[in-house]
Amino acid sequence: MIKNFLNIFKNEWIKLFSSPRLLALIFGIPFFVFIYYSSLMSQGVPTKLPVAILDQDNTPISRQLGLMLNATATIDLAYTVNDELEGESLVRRNDAYAFIIIPKDFQKNIQKGNNSTVSCFYNGQYLLSGAIILKDFQTVAQTFMAGVVLEKLEQKGLSPGQAMESILPINMDIHVLYNPFTNYGYYLNIAFMPMALQIMIIIFSVYTFGLVLKHKQGNDLLDQAGGNIYVVILGKILPYTIVFFVLGFFMNSLLYYKNGVPLRASFFGVNLLFFVFVIVCQCISLFIVSIATSFRAALTIGGDYAALAFSFAGYTFPAFGMYKMIEYLCYVFPFTSYMRFIVDYAVRGVTFNDAQKGYLIAFAVFAVFGVIGIPLYHRRLKKGGYNA
Repeated sequence: MIKNFLNIFKNEWIKLFSSPRLLALIFGIPFFVFIYYSSLMSQGVPTKLPVAILDQDNTPISRQLGLMLNATATIDLAYTVNDELEGESLVRRNDAYAFIIIPKDFQKNIQKGNNSTVSCFYNGQYLLSGAIILKDFQTVAQTFMAGVVLEKLEQKGLSPGQAMESILPINMDIHVLYNPFTNYGYYLNIAFMPMALQIMIIIFSVYTFGLVLKHKQGNDLLDQAGGNIYVVILGKILPYTIVFFVLGFFMNSLLYYKNGVPLRASFFGVNLLFFVFVIVCQCISLFIVSIATSFRAALTIGGDYAALAFSFAGYTFPAFGMYKMIEYLCYVFPFTSYMRFIVDYAVRGVTFNDAQKGYLIAFAVFAVFGVIGIPLYHRRLKKGGYNA
């Protein structure tokens, strides 16, 4: 039995390393994804986004407001326009992410203590850029007005401390938990990278199990394994388990040691969880290959299933905000359990609790699908392959 296993295991390695196309797919795509996402969000948040400004007042105070806006990390006043149509056109062409208008008599109204409205138009289709521009705009506007009020109170005879207490009667003590750097690189990369690997794991596993059925070589493979279905499955899939575990180890090293994602748990535990995730994805793939009616159908089902996992993970939009049925549908994908477990365990440093126990039970349920797939796959091999 061991000799049969080693023969199939060796042949699978030879097949992998003798095909430039397979090598490029299994190593090239993950490394490209890792490098792409690492470099794309290396700064954590977008900075110096181009913004247009129309200063209709053009006075020292309006220019001071413009300088304060330009000094923020997010806003770069790249365009000074002469009318509203020109600014609107820049936003519509996506040359500018926002358009700020300082009205006429801005300085005059401020000096008289009258209200003056500074307008900010931003593209709401881009949620991230719009949100951070709005946040910096509001911060600058509040700081600017606080400075004006502070100066007036001091002119009325209040000390700087008394004036400051009048402006800010309530002190805010804000703590950002689990992602103290508010870094989108940390937040998104720990989901995007394993998601890309999950797609690769499922597609390659379906390809490995299904190709022999497509070419109707099932009986030959069973003979090679001495009729033992477990030798067939382990010999075929184990090389890819090793490859994807190594890729996962590289991904975790990149995330937690190169990119600096907060790690509040054991690095060994994080990799062990990814190893279990690989096994679970391969179990699901075996089940898909066993119930599909053709190789093409198996690849289509596997690809669609893997691609939908991120949408249903509830990572960028909370699951409890979804329609109730969709909320439960999240658990159909092992990626949901993996992602929630890794965030709780690795990033938040939560000790093992009932929720994590539930994620492991979900993994066990997915593994059962793999167990169910074993006799079904055995039957397919005995028939030689797919009918279609």
